[in-house]
Amino acid sequence: MFTAKTITALTLAVCVSVPLAAETVLTDHNLDQLELMIPKLQQLQQRPQNNQFKLQQHCDWSKHYQQLSAQEKDKNYQKQIEQLVKQHGFTPQQFVELSAKVTWPVLDSIQPALQVSQQALMFVPAAQRQNAEKSIRQGQQYYQTLTGCLTAEDKTALARHNDRIMQIAKRLGGVEQLLPAGAANSGRE
Repeated sequence: MFTAKTITALTLAVCVSVPLAAETVLTDHNLDQLELMIPKLQQLQQRPQNNQFKLQQHCDWSKHYQQLSAQEKDKNYQKQIEQLVKQHGFTPQQFVELSAKVTWPVLDSIQPALQVSQQALMFVPAAQRQNAEKSIRQGQQYYQTLTGCLTAEDKTALARHNDRIMQIAKRLGGVEQLLPAGAANSGRE
């Protein structure tokens, strides 16, 4: 079963830690740039995380960036992320979109486990249950919003790059434990 801390970590990773290209689909090039950024992103994330990020239900990536930016309490951290993003050829808006799209296969692969975890929450003490339920709801809302924003072209690119995305996800701290057995090797049609 997933703990509230694990689900919160995934939600945070989804919201702020992985880049994506706005108005474009995943390509070998933007995934290459993402992989180059990962060690630098991980260094920047050695700080207390803002776990209150919410993705609104729309597909306007510029607006998502503005909303997430307004939610970030540490403006110095935000500036460092923006500088890193620009060094790798992305705009901040592209970073938010690419981040979201790269996390979608991970979120998709854990949906069955999240459903089981959610059912098992009745056996968890009330205070812990409330935190876990909140994290699950936030993650589900994020997943549903993102799913609604994926175009046919995005879905084709995600299927083509699924194995690589899962390998990237496994290298991110805390994400590997969320992946079901064999998830990194399962191709999608």
